[in-house]
Amino acid sequence: MSLFVSAFAKKGPKNKLNILFIAVDDLRPELGCYGNRVIKSPNIDRLAKEGVLFSRAYCQQAICNPSRASLMTGLRPDSCKVIENKTYFRDTVPNVITLPEYFRRYGYTTISIGKVYHPGKEDPEKSWSRKPIHPVQSYKLGERQRQVTVYDDVPDTAYRDGQSAEGAIKILRELKENSRPFFLGVGFHKPHLPFHAPQKYWD
Repeated sequence: MSLFVSAFAKKGPKNKLNILFIAVDDLRPELGCYGNRVIKSPNIDRLAKEGVLFSRAYCQQAICNPSRASLMTGLRPDSCKVIENKTYFRDTVPNVITLPEYFRRYGYTTISIGKVYHPGKEDPEKSWSRKPIHPVQSYKLGERQRQVTVYDDVPDTAYRDGQSAEGAIKILRELKENSRPFFLGVGFHKPHLPFHAPQKYWD
């Protein structure tokens, strides 16, 4: 899992910055901002140029739930006792303060859309001001479920990530009108396997 954190210039009450937290599943540093000349990643490259680029950041665990639990709690997998995808960190470290929970305690509106935590382990009561939003993928692998790639011409919103991006934009517009500072967590499933996407991304 990779992440990008952007603090918006627009400040909330008492100069609190708004925070956009972007979690990307299985994204490795094969990106333009890390020197890869083949991969086209203009938007991430722009975020890296305007923000902070970590050249020595390490994943705590190579599977989803432990990696996310570690990142959001600040605890190593062996400390939070989450080493596989089944364990919920609140069952092992019930009183730990998560990253979004910290901001929520200090007056932030905290919202999650997409795969921020591992599915089913979202911590809705403590971390988020609202129930986490999980887009439903209406289009998976075309006619054949075992297809490796999909070339069908469907809109981005036929996939969960497209719905998450569109939903995040709507939420940002809504939050712009709010006087409270916000922490918006946006999670994307891709580039996690299987590799399938609308036609335009293969062209």
